Amino acid sequence: MKRSVTTLLLLFVIIFSQAQEKLSYFLPDDVTYNPSIPTPEAFFGQEVGEWHLTHDQVLYYIKEIAKSTDRAILYEYARSWENRPLVHLVFTSEKNQEKLDELKQLHYDFSEPGKDISIENVPLVVSLTYGVHGNESSATNSSVLTAYYLAAAEGKKIDELLENTIVIVDPCLNPDGFTRHSTWANMHQSYATNGDNNSRQFDEVWPGGRTNHYWFDINRDYLLLVHPETKGRVEKFHEWKPNIVTDHHEMGANSTFFFQPGVPTRNNPLTPERNYELTHEIASYHAKFLDEIGSTYFSEEQYDDYYYGKGSSYPDVNASIGILFEQGGFRGRVRQTENGVKKLAFGIKNQFTVSLSTLEAAMNMHDKLLTMQKEFYSTAFDIADNTSTKAYVFGSEKDQVKTQMFVEFLNRHQIDVYENTGEITADATTFKAGTSFIVPLKQKQVRLIESIFEDITTFTDTTFYDVSTWSFPHAYDITCAKLTSLKNTNTGDEPVKADYPDGKVIGGKSGIGYLFRWDEFTAPKALYKLQHTGLITKVATEKFSFELNGTTEDFSFGTIFIPASGQNIAPESVFSLIEKTAKISGIDFYAVTTGLSPNGIDMGSGSFASLTKPNILMFVGGSANSADAGSIWHMFDQRYQIPVTLSESDRIGRINLSQYNTIILTGAFKEWNSTDIEKLKTWVKEGGTLVAYKSATTWAAQNKFGSTTFKKPVSPDTTRYLTYAERSKERSLNYISGAIFETEIDNSHPLCYGYTDKKLAIFKSSISVANSLDKKYTEPVKFTSTPYLSGWVSEDNIDRLKNAPVVSVQSIGRGKLISYHDNMTFRGTWLGTNKLFSNSVFFGSVIR
Repeated sequence: MKRSVTTLLLLFVIIFSQAQEKLSYFLPDDVTYNPSIPTPEAFFGQEVGEWHLTHDQVLYYIKEIAKSTDRAILYEYARSWENRPLVHLVFTSEKNQEKLDELKQLHYDFSEPGKDISIENVPLVVSLTYGVHGNESSATNSSVLTAYYLAAAEGKKIDELLENTIVIVDPCLNPDGFTRHSTWANMHQSYATNGDNNSRQFDEVWPGGRTNHYWFDINRDYLLLVHPETKGRVEKFHEWKPNIVTDHHEMGANSTFFFQPGVPTRNNPLTPERNYELTHEIASYHAKFLDEIGSTYFSEEQYDDYYYGKGSSYPDVNASIGILFEQGGFRGRVRQTENGVKKLAFGIKNQFTVSLSTLEAAMNMHDKLLTMQKEFYSTAFDIADNTSTKAYVFGSEKDQVKTQMFVEFLNRHQIDVYENTGEITADATTFKAGTSFIVPLKQKQVRLIESIFEDITTFTDTTFYDVSTWSFPHAYDITCAKLTSLKNTNTGDEPVKADYPDGKVIGGKSGIGYLFRWDEFTAPKALYKLQHTGLITKVATEKFSFELNGTTEDFSFGTIFIPASGQNIAPESVFSLIEKTAKISGIDFYAVTTGLSPNGIDMGSGSFASLTKPNILMFVGGSANSADAGSIWHMFDQRYQIPVTLSESDRIGRINLSQYNTIILTGAFKEWNSTDIEKLKTWVKEGGTLVAYKSATTWAAQNKFGSTTFKKPVSPDTTRYLTYAERSKERSLNYISGAIFETEIDNSHPLCYGYTDKKLAIFKSSISVANSLDKKYTEPVKFTSTPYLSGWVSEDNIDRLKNAPVVSVQSIGRGKLISYHDNMTFRGTWLGTNKLFSNSVFFGSVIR
């Protein structure tokens, strides 16, 4: 009898799981629906949640909705790295659509400082955004229901909403990752559903669908603005100034549903208290709507809005309310969970339901939300007046490209930047006219300016969902100082936009050769372009100077020399190529008029070391860290246009490694056997440069590449007792989730070429710390004796970091092991350490 009951129950579960949900399962019945609007079922030829939609399907449906109703317009705002369109479907009443630009401007002007506009006819703007993580499939799959509802629903309720609100639907924030995941999920889906957690369907192959083309988590990019998806989205955010932005995600399969607010003690202090009050009020609508459909949920746990680079937190520092939703993610049509058998359709329904609860909250809180936005900006000048810092000045004479990149970054965040037209001395640094800029705090983006420029050293909590600091002058390695007064400053009358330099050849054509300094951010790009054409290139390992056009020009370590003769092309062609490279890179080249230097080495000196074009192999897949590998790939590919061969780690036995002079590792390669490891060692001994990055440095040490050892982690304080409920805080006390530290560098070392200051800020996001090798000249970058700059870190960990190596070099036969123990390419935004890493592929063989 027991066996029969069990069999019947199992049969019921299987039959229940195979049954798909009709449209009525998802849609509310308090409105009617226009039959002329195509339903998702009819358009796709399947029921919602039956199969994972692809990005193409979603895009085609969104286009069809735009054609089918006068309530919506569609426009493209960006293309992904893989050239997939990102679009907005903008809904409002037919009457409002006729004057949409006028209403958009009215909404924008309402909250501008100094404007006095009646609130009565100002529309609210709500942005519903879905699926920034590609494998969180219920998000984007639910967007088609939102689009259908807003187009087809009829009745007093929807009329009132659309009459007073502009709703922007962003159906798929990460089309490249979403495409990878939907393909994976669908290719493993069977007719007979099987929610067994051991199914391959729930275990995506490396790198998975969460990330974008370069394997970045682009839900960390709203502040950083590295990727085209986010750049386009943030541009439209500032154009529309939405009052609410929803951000739809998924979490672990055994979880229920989360909506904000998050952990109260982990709010960013720059976010106004009114934001949290209204977030709480909006939360009551989510609770009501989810209660009505019988879904369980939680809030004020686990998640926070401290880091402003996420889709749900960037709005908070820009006069909007960002709302994070997290649905338990099933990754397939059906899955067994601790909460029973769950279907993709169930997750889609929850995501769609909170989209509707958001819209109802917006409709009922219209005046409160608009007033909060207006107060956010109207109080900005008061904040600036009450702050001792009145402006920031920044700039670099020697790296003007990166300075302009920083200006562009600030421009994208709607921050006014002014050219410094005088000479300013602040913090013992002189900032000269023409190469420096001033950002006054007295502007509407004062909160965001503080967030971007300030070091953070005080915290109300020691647990962070993401990083605890993100000071951008450190990230860009740009000299910056605070100004406590603007009385003695001189600026242009109008804010400036980024204006990248055009490099030129100073001195014209040369019969001897050409020089360029390694100071500019784009120097690696320029060098590789020349090497790729087959030109002979050399690097100066000593200082020297030359008289050029009556001026003494000093050249430091790392200066590149391109001889005019002895090349594979004529001297005239060499000059033409140099001219083009100068213009593309923004770097000035200098024509040498004599081989005899008045100071330092001459042009024929052996201290000019010959360089070899980098041929780079990076192992990916397997145990490689996809985030680290992706950031390195992106740096070489997008910043420097240097090709990197990405090879599956399990192919090491079949690859002729002698084709490459540099191999990069980003993980602990457990899949490699002793034969594979010995093959790699032999390659290094024969002259290769092996670059071990972060966790790969530990793997290299464990497998007897070099002699690096590591410090023990900080032990928990045995004298400190917390309650059982607080025990997780003890773990977070000694975790470095993301903080900034000062290092000291040896500018004469090949790995440090291009750096003029002896101090460099690095970003650290792990507790791993290497011991010193105690060998001369092997550790060109070390933490200083007082390394702490910004972010949360315990005193015990600060002690561990003091004078510890950040970069080390060890000889293995005729080759080199270069170990980078910490981030050099963090999230594509820590530009200050990019060159420190790229120097390994150009100058690794120069190290003696």
